[in-house]
Amino acid sequence: MRKILVALFTLSFLAMPSAQAETPVIRIVDKPHTNFDGTFRNNELAASLLPNGKLGKLIFGQASTKRTFVIDAALISEIENMADGYTFGGKEDAAGAQTANNWLFRLKNVVAYNNVVALPYGNPDEKLVKSLAPSELKFYSSYAQLKLEKILKRTVSAQNGWGAGTSRLGNEFIYSYTKNRRMLTGLSTIISSDEIFKARARLAIVMNPLLTREDRTYFNYNLTTAVEKLSDRLKVIPGRYQITSKSAKLPITLVNNFDTASVVSVSLIPMNSRMQVENINNITIAAKSRQQILVPVDVIAPGSTLVLAQLMNSKGQLVGQVSKLNLTATIIDSRVAWFTTGAAVLLFLGAVTQSVRRVRRSRK
Repeated sequence: MRKILVALFTLSFLAMPSAQAETPVIRIVDKPHTNFDGTFRNNELAASLLPNGKLGKLIFGQASTKRTFVIDAALISEIENMADGYTFGGKEDAAGAQTANNWLFRLKNVVAYNNVVALPYGNPDEKLVKSLAPSELKFYSSYAQLKLEKILKRTVSAQNGWGAGTSRLGNEFIYSYTKNRRMLTGLSTIISSDEIFKARARLAIVMNPLLTREDRTYFNYNLTTAVEKLSDRLKVIPGRYQITSKSAKLPITLVNNFDTASVVSVSLIPMNSRMQVENINNITIAAKSRQQILVPVDVIAPGSTLVLAQLMNSKGQLVGQVSKLNLTATIIDSRVAWFTTGAAVLLFLGAVTQSVRRVRRSRK
């Protein structure tokens, strides 16, 4: 009898469900589909969102078991933009917009009572980002969390380590990513703009493991062009200047085409010793405006001087584009000026004397 009880106890213990059983993980990720300006590169996403599509199968017809959803907020943002109405090939795609709406509605219902983890924005290779820019990985995670919570209207967690796949970036892509990242992080220290933060977050998509080399080349060029346009909206205007005295005040123009004001300093570096130019500090440039400032210039010797002009933040760090100011000084020595002036006066007096003599002769 005792042996039977022991056997029954053992069987009942083995039959108990494990409290530590792993929860199924549903990964909602894809390669990017939109350009930086929000237009769609192709219409593949609409087909993928159908119930029998790649992304549709992840949420339609699923059993109501406990699951963990690992989601790329960049993808959900694209789907939300599609649901709001979009065009492709110059035509409005109402069917695609409805498909996106249906998919989002289903997603919100499915994740309502499940755990949701926000991947770093754009689903980049986390190990690669950590090696290139550890601070940016934190930014991508926090940005994704905010975006996903806003769309799903619920709290989500942002935990690194859920990413999958490897992105093998060549040196040209690493250089381009680093250059663009530094440009945008620098601009974010002198201007508060949603456009800057959005662009900074979107840089991560070039490290998405799902991209082919062709896709990565396309998006890298697209993002680089967008970053150049953004940096062009807050800068020193290049120009050419002629200086004719030993001391002058140079009128240079600053432009701010963002929707918010910016407080900047201006770094002015002459590339030779012919002229001395000092930096200008703490200039407020109103939103959507141009502002002219006068920069003192001291000429040491006549000739041409290239001055590199660039904005600086409050920490003295150089930010944004470098603009070229071409200065040419043509100063005449004071002794030469006096001699030339004296000669001109003598010539004038001589001409007057001759005129008087002619008048007198004509009267005789």
